[in-house]
Amino acid sequence: MGQYNCAHTEETRLKDIKLQGLVAALVTVAIAGCNPPPSSTPAVSAPEPGAGDLPTEEVILQTVYAEVESLDLCDGFLQPEVAQANSQVWIMGDRALVEINCALVAYQMVYAYAVYHPDGSVQPLSLDVFDPDATGAFGRSREATVGGLADFDPDQGQLTIFSKARGLGDCGSLADYRWSGAELELDTFRYQACSDTAEADLIDPADYPQIYP
Repeated sequence: MGQYNCAHTEETRLKDIKLQGLVAALVTVAIAGCNPPPSSTPAVSAPEPGAGDLPTEEVILQTVYAEVESLDLCDGFLQPEVAQANSQVWIMGDRALVEINCALVAYQMVYAYAVYHPDGSVQPLSLDVFDPDATGAFGRSREATVGGLADFDPDQGQLTIFSKARGLGDCGSLADYRWSGAELELDTFRYQACSDTAEADLIDPADYPQIYP
């Protein structure tokens, strides 16, 4: 009876050792599955495009130019050869300001402006101007195109347009616009009426009478 009990006890102990070894092996596999060994090449996530990413100036210009007619940016003044040769783009933060040189008329250009957004959409801009009526009173309006000689300073975000009332350049208007980050806002507007006298004095446009503000 005692011999049988010893043998049975030894057999049971061996089974327990095997069971413990199996459990330990299963635990090791489970831990390994939860913690895979590090890869020799670290994983690199694909970069997400930023909200301010813009294509090149050339791509922007061609995109806007392709929509000039559909958006009627030049208000019927488009001369394709002039627009393609002289239009410009300035990257301004997360947007781009686009100047379309629509046409060359007599002694100045006709300009239109638009904003190119990161999603590829094009937003036409209108500029505030003042014009006198028959009584000499000035009325304010917003125009899709403006005639004159334009100069934009991207560092200052300032657009200046000198609009000649006649070829001599002794009268007309001088307007300063400020880039707000989304549009061109009128800062100052000066206007000099043309004189009917034979000898008109040439006045520096910066000295024209200020109409606004």
